[in-house]
Amino acid sequence: MAGELLEYSGLVTKTRAMKSRLLRQEDFERITEFQTVPETIVFLREQESYGKIYGGHEEIQHRGQVEALIYHSIQEDYRKLYRFANEAQRRAMGLYIEQIQFEEAVPKIDASYFVRVWNEIEEFSGKQMRRVLREVFGTQIDWLNIMWCYRAKQFFHQKTQDLEGMLIPVHYRLTRREFQQLTEAQDTEEFCRILENTAYFKGREALIKLQDEVSYRRVMENMYQRLCKKYPNSMAPVFYYFYKKEQEIQYLTTALEGIRYQLPAKDIRELILL
Repeated sequence: MAGELLEYSGLVTKTRAMKSRLLRQEDFERITEFQTVPETIVFLREQESYGKIYGGHEEIQHRGQVEALIYHSIQEDYRKLYRFANEAQRRAMGLYIEQIQFEEAVPKIDASYFVRVWNEIEEFSGKQMRRVLREVFGTQIDWLNIMWCYRAKQFFHQKTQDLEGMLIPVHYRLTRREFQQLTEAQDTEEFCRILENTAYFKGREALIKLQDEVSYRRVMENMYQRLCKKYPNSMAPVFYYFYKKEQEIQYLTTALEGIRYQLPAKDIRELILL
């Protein structure tokens, strides 16, 4: 325990400081009331987490320009944390950062990426590191499979053989049998009945109903909070920060799009799940 405290003290302390600068719900509520994109830009310039990246970019006026800088901010955050990390921590951060969008660079996230990451987790020497990585990526893999499978049945009525090629062949809390049953479900009603008997709909992970993206975020949020409490001196707080930062960027870009098209504030709030 003492060794982990020393090993992660600098990295976790820096992460906590950065997390404290994330935008709050009241900030987003204020943003949704803005009438123009320039108003939003002025607000972001005043925020500690974004003010510095605007330095030397006084020409920024349009939505596309501000979105590029917003995406750039997470890359800057990664660089800052990278300097506080040791070799193993940097390697773990590298696994996660591959799925984060930087400006115009959209990552290719498919089954092969997750299979490779899942195999690489076993190459880490520390038991705690492996536990944290398995929980983070395993939960994400399970729920990506759940959502992809649900959408395929709900909107495209795809057959089992078509699904098998698009899903990630990795099982974490979903057993192999549950995974197979979900792919073989005849419709979404049967799919949901099967899902209700899995680990994600029991105990602390229980959900009232499958709500696609909402359920995914709820499960990931619960997982990160539990993991950070159990392993406060680990990669868990770092990954949780990146997860929250990604959400912040998604909310900001969605809000900017809504403001650009003059959507009512209440509609923008619904889009960003406030």
